[in-house]
Amino acid sequence: MKNLLYLTNSFFASLIITTIILTASFLIMLFSSGGTGYRTAYFGSLFFNSREKGSGTLGMELGVSNFWPIVLTILILTILIYFLTRLFIKRIHSQ
Repeated sequence: MKNLLYLTNSFFASLIITTIILTASFLIMLFSSGGTGYRTAYFGSLFFNSREKGSGTLGMELGVSNFWPIVLTILILTILIYFLTRLFIKRIHSQ
């Protein structure tokens, strides 16, 4: 039962870490290059498209274009955090 608890906690921790990574990469992409156009971040999973409309206003679109890098990040981080938690607890109990 504790293993399920460790796995659930690892999953939610990986969701939080992935959200932080995606937000940071999106903000870096957004402010690193100027001008209008189509830009992607985090292995092409997030996109930002800005273009000038006919009336002189700026139209913006943003979203998720490919979800597989996000899913793989969550999966890899869940496994990594789970095994690190198990190793840490095993080390505490052995002392």
